[in-house]
Amino acid sequence: MAARTDCCSYEPSLEDLLDDEVMEPVLRSAGFDSQGLRDMMVETARRIDDSHIEVRRIDDRDQRRRDR
Repeated sequence: MAARTDCCSYEPSLEDLLDDEVMEPVLRSAGFDSQGLRDMMVETARRIDDSHIEVRRIDDRDQRRRDR
């Protein structure tokens, strides 16, 4: 059982995952290549960050209204 736990303690990086030979057909079946997946992840992270910024703006505006 300890060996099984040890094998699961390693968290591969994105590069490790994309270098795995199994990933090429998986990505291809999803309509991506490794660069396309990277690009999609960067765009998704940007959109999440942008939405958090917008939520903060709304919260700040609402707080200013309550403070009046």
